[in-house]
Amino acid sequence: MKKLKESISSNSWKIIELYNKIESESLDTSPDFQRKLVWKKQHKYSFINTILLNYPFPEIYIASSEMDVNEIKAKEIVVDGKQRISAIVDYIKGVNDFTSTKKVKAFEKLTTEEKREFLNYPITVKDLKDLDIDTIKEIFQRINSTDYSLNANEKINAKYGDGEFAMFCKQIVDPEFNPTEEITDVLIEKREKDFLNAFFNENSVFSENDKNRMFDTQFVMLFASTILDGDYFGRSTSINTYLEKYNSQFSNYQLILDKLKYSIEVVSQINFPASTFWFNKANLFTLLYELTKLDKANINIENLELKLLDLETKSDIYFTADDTTGISEDERKYFEYSRQGVNELQARRHRGKVIEYIILSSRNENIEISEIEKKNVARLEKENMHYVIIALTNTGYSKKIIDATKSFREFLKNHSIHDYNSQNFGPDYKISKTVFFIGNNKLKKETTMSLYRTGRGDYRMWISDINSFSEPDNKLAVVLINSEILVLNISKIEYE
Repeated sequence: MKKLKESISSNSWKIIELYNKIESESLDTSPDFQRKLVWKKQHKYSFINTILLNYPFPEIYIASSEMDVNEIKAKEIVVDGKQRISAIVDYIKGVNDFTSTKKVKAFEKLTTEEKREFLNYPITVKDLKDLDIDTIKEIFQRINSTDYSLNANEKINAKYGDGEFAMFCKQIVDPEFNPTEEITDVLIEKREKDFLNAFFNENSVFSENDKNRMFDTQFVMLFASTILDGDYFGRSTSINTYLEKYNSQFSNYQLILDKLKYSIEVVSQINFPASTFWFNKANLFTLLYELTKLDKANINIENLELKLLDLETKSDIYFTADDTTGISEDERKYFEYSRQGVNELQARRHRGKVIEYIILSSRNENIEISEIEKKNVARLEKENMHYVIIALTNTGYSKKIIDATKSFREFLKNHSIHDYNSQNFGPDYKISKTVFFIGNNKLKKETTMSLYRTGRGDYRMWISDINSFSEPDNKLAVVLINSEILVLNISKIEYE
């Protein structure tokens, strides 16, 4: 890069001079290297108020574009300041965002003296004269450059961070970000904002580094863009499109808000521990998006919880155990894509396929209940028994792991048997309870139920000698009668 012969001096133009140059087309505000307009209306209103208050604003840069020595005419281009100049022209003409607004007094409604003051307002102009185009472009890049160490998210924020789409997404994950109508038209009600903020923060979805590098806002942008696209896409391609498209206004934000709230309400009902596999960003994104495709009235939450926990257990087995039989090829690919955080289209679609299958199989109409199970449950209800149902999965049965679902945990807590939430993590804090298997002809066999939390906090339980009493996919009823905990196999034995 060559050194300039001298520094660029400053001149002063009146707004009326600038306006007349644009109207006569002797000043081009949109040379090829210029950026597209990214200011939204709130920026423009604030900028015009700056002029009306006689406050200063940063200089603009121009350069000579071409000169007709025969006609004695010259044409200039705007190197930097396009958005400021465009706002001034629109304000004077009363067009675009200045057609009708109460945020700033219309130019046509200014008094004669106020108009004179506005048109005489001096603008500092740096004239690059007839520098070659490559040097002009280099100066433009340097004027508009930001920290070269910025990541992709931060560069996007530098350009669109106060656009409507970006501000909507930021409200969802940042409790301290509470914009007013002075800077955005997209305001989320406090009750809704608090609910969404709490979900992401209380479940530690984003680390402090994630927040510092704006990956939390990027997560919501990805969800919103996927909803708007109607399908997965690779990397951040569509995010950039919607940041630009909805920079000035984002009137259909309620669609995104409603779908996100709906999905989070479903996940919140499951009450996962904060350390769960499902609060990994890639897993959570896929789960939230796939949930938007179904009416939650058709989803059996307890069945969904069981299947999601089963997939999490399989993930642990896949990465830690020698024997990984029972894990399908689709599940293996899911675990690899999830762990690596792969954001390619193929990876996102594959994760979506696996989760979609789980959700669809958790619909009420897809849950099979045998006649003997119906009879046993009806009998328990008729006798007003205190009970909870445990479903044995193939994975849990073979690996001696039973996930303590939300309904099971609540049953124990409500009957003062055990409170998982107050239990420390790890095998040293395992709690044992005496329980009794109830077999045919009311045969009663004493055994032990272990209640524990894993080292990362997962809720688990196991019943000793359960293999002699049940088979994979059986359903057990844990019943409390006269302070005794009974275990019934409602899938195999018809109880009188």
